Amino acid sequence: MASVVAHMRSLPPATKAVMAATSALSLGTMLVRYRGAADTSDWTTDAGRYVQARPGLLLSYPWTILTTSFVEPGIVLLVYGLGMLATVGGFLEQQWGTRGYVNFLLVLAVAPTITASLAVFILHLVRGTSDVLYTTTVSGLAGILAGFTVGLKQLAPDYTVKLFRGSFGFRVNDLPGFYTLVFPIVFTLMGDLGGVLLVNVGFFEAFVYLRFFKRTGSVRGDRSEAFAFSSFFPEFVQPVVRRVSTAVYSAAVACRVITSEEGYQQAIDLEAVGPVSPDAEPVASGPVQFAELDAVVASDGPSLTEDSDAERRRALATKALDMRLGSSSVP
Repeated sequence: MASVVAHMRSLPPATKAVMAATSALSLGTMLVRYRGAADTSDWTTDAGRYVQARPGLLLSYPWTILTTSFVEPGIVLLVYGLGMLATVGGFLEQQWGTRGYVNFLLVLAVAPTITASLAVFILHLVRGTSDVLYTTTVSGLAGILAGFTVGLKQLAPDYTVKLFRGSFGFRVNDLPGFYTLVFPIVFTLMGDLGGVLLVNVGFFEAFVYLRFFKRTGSVRGDRSEAFAFSSFFPEFVQPVVRRVSTAVYSAAVACRVITSEEGYQQAIDLEAVGPVSPDAEPVASGPVQFAELDAVVASDGPSLTEDSDAERRRALATKALDMRLGSSSVP
């Protein structure tokens, strides 16, 4: 017990704050519902509508787009979610820093909620009834936790988590596939359409953010082959997934939604050269500038490619994850 308390005290600040907010919102919602004995399917009497998103009420309660991801309606999922926030969330914050972790959380809290609500709205148009807009609750940590599995795969894909004193284990690389396979089934059995949508949307949008938009220094995203979208799928379907994802990527580049591979590699090269001293002579623009840059990178300057840098960061993250899981284990 003492080791658990010590581990909780050592958690990074944003992880503590998110765990506190999730506990307060979830337990407060459970308490109000218990005391009022309200029917949660009836939005007119459900007090949870003030913190949980229902697609038909987003315009009336727009703040629920942010709060809903931190409200777990059941005690079992709340305990599980808090455990994942403490272990995986704390690890991600240590690796990315508080600012990077908070940005990641905000993306996974807001974007999946909006996307899932749009999916429910489309379902409403198909069915021709408005009931689904008000009876469906898009709430809980499901989208954030799905994104956590993507973050773990990016940082330490080859790490093996061992449970029950080593009698059972799994590779972190397989965790996103397991999560997106098992938890939609669980939420389907629970009759939770919102949970099913959040798992799948959270997984995809976490990948898009980490692959193309998350900033590391002057570089946005992680274009390494080990983190390609096809790597999330079994080997026998990877060629098909690779062709489809390449077509989508080309369309996104053409529409200027994301930068091209050439622009990304230029950012990698600039990061390798490092910041320019304010006392340095001005550098000419145009082709001469990039010729000199190539000469620096190719000669005595630090050599940094997207794959080698990603591998270095993964090795450091794997070591940190091993130390964290070892220190948080209870004898």
